[in-house]
Amino acid sequence: MTSSSTSSARFPRISTHGVPTRCWCGEGITTFGSSTAENRYRRFYQCEIARHRKTENHLFKWIDEALIEEIRMVDVKHERVAQEITMFEERVMEKVKSEMVRVEHEMSEKRKEKVDLEFARVSQEMKHKLKIATVAMVVVGAIVGIWTSLSA
Repeated sequence: MTSSSTSSARFPRISTHGVPTRCWCGEGITTFGSSTAENRYRRFYQCEIARHRKTENHLFKWIDEALIEEIRMVDVKHERVAQEITMFEERVMEKVKSEMVRVEHEMSEKRKEKVDLEFARVSQEMKHKLKIATVAMVVVGAIVGIWTSLSA
């Protein structure tokens, strides 16, 4: 493949990567087919003004080279997006793990709190029942003592 035409010192060429949309002069571009023996039928982009002003250096770019550059640029962007997605996934997983640890800790604290409250409630209930049993034993003891003193 031959490369793009050479630049002129009078009209410096502005570098365009990929598929061009406009010439450096602001004019639109058109596609043409080469008629030279070296590049017969090879398609190229060219500024519409350049067809009429051969001495000025307006946009000229082979379409196949432009498409290859475009594909390479897309590949680079694709790789960058893939890396960003991977980094995003890693950050999300870190946050999920951190949140899981926080929630597990919170649930453990709440469970411990509930167990402590239930233990305190059962302890109070047992103390109350023990008092009733103690009073009942004292009353029974008093009745037995009275009965024994009356029978003797």
